[in-house]
Amino acid sequence: MIRFLRGYIKIRVSGYSPERFLNACSHKGICLWGLKPVRGAYEMYTDARSLKKMKAVLKKTGTKAEITGRYGLPFFLHRYRKRKVFFAGIFFCAALIYIFSLFIWEIDIEGNLRRTDEAILSFLDSEDVRHGMPVSKVDCSRIASRIREEYSDIIWVSASIQGAKLVIRVKENEDLSQEEPSADSEEKAEDSKKGTDLVADRDCTIVSIVTRNGIPAVKAGSKVKKGDILVSGRVEMKNDAGEVTGYRYREADADIKGEYIQQYENTVEREYPVKDYIKERNQPVKKSQWYLRIGPWTASLGSIENKYENCEYRAWEKDLKLGDSFILPVSFGEREVVPYKTHRESLTDEEIQQDLSRAFALWCEELEKKGVEIIRNDVKIYTEQKKASAKGSVTLQGEVAEKRDTEILPDPERETLETERENQNGND
Repeated sequence: MIRFLRGYIKIRVSGYSPERFLNACSHKGICLWGLKPVRGAYEMYTDARSLKKMKAVLKKTGTKAEITGRYGLPFFLHRYRKRKVFFAGIFFCAALIYIFSLFIWEIDIEGNLRRTDEAILSFLDSEDVRHGMPVSKVDCSRIASRIREEYSDIIWVSASIQGAKLVIRVKENEDLSQEEPSADSEEKAEDSKKGTDLVADRDCTIVSIVTRNGIPAVKAGSKVKKGDILVSGRVEMKNDAGEVTGYRYREADADIKGEYIQQYENTVEREYPVKDYIKERNQPVKKSQWYLRIGPWTASLGSIENKYENCEYRAWEKDLKLGDSFILPVSFGEREVVPYKTHRESLTDEEIQQDLSRAFALWCEELEKKGVEIIRNDVKIYTEQKKASAKGSVTLQGEVAEKRDTEILPDPERETLETERENQNGND
């Protein structure tokens, strides 16, 4: 960079003894680099300021130096010194880039799984955080705070500015049911006398149950129906005589696996539509429209208006940017519409069986991703004249519990006192 700013030249040294010239330059502290032999001479680079020092060395050693190239900013400016519009364009572009760098042109959201980018961007827009806003008005700490306040399942947020891009990273609570309750929350639950039970979300046979909190109501091997209590959040309080004197309520927590049967059915039509793109001179017929987008303004060339009966719309767009972070508010792209006709084709028995088998394999993969184990598979393929279907039952093993509020019962001691008081009032 320093050499470019100062300017440097490429020279070719020839003569009876170029080696003496090199030794003399080294003795006088003249910097040379990129030395290589070329046709009985030497080519090398040196800075422009060293030419004056070289004259005495060249004369003393009887060598000749020929300048073969000039490089660097000084020579560049001298070469184009008469092109005023060119330099004005350079300064104009630099000023334009600087102005663009004062605004946010892209908002990138990372880590969101439950909510789409559009949903979070809509919320940010209501908070006056949007594309095209000045960088000086972006308050990253406020943005992170407002997102945490708006979405209770987001446990961590960071906002940062990278060039002309606002990057928002979020961390969602992947399983709210596995949060460890704090001491304060337990006391509040006790005070308000609220709890939750774990109930069966389907008819099944319990395979295993590991209880962490609550009173288990079933054991391995028990057959339960949908809605039956598996782990109760109501804990009985007893006296020395073993009598129930009251209840405490907890949030039931357990790992419960059950075995159940799930029906599977998928139907595929034997005939399916196929597109035939219309061609002229062996080239697909299409209408194209190029466009240039600068901020909110768009300029287009061509038109895609048409009266095609069936057509396919395609589009692509590319943003202009400097590096990875500096996004310019300029993009260009193309829209096109391609007409086509359709005809129907029929699948063979082998093809339709492959499609149904592939769909069933994907369904099984989705179950395995959710932690569901396939115990037995009784699905079969049935082919008919116009369609085919895969039907049957699959025996599965997986989580079968869901939460439900615990039924609140009156304390036995309080109920007895109220009964005695009512009897006494009746006798009176």
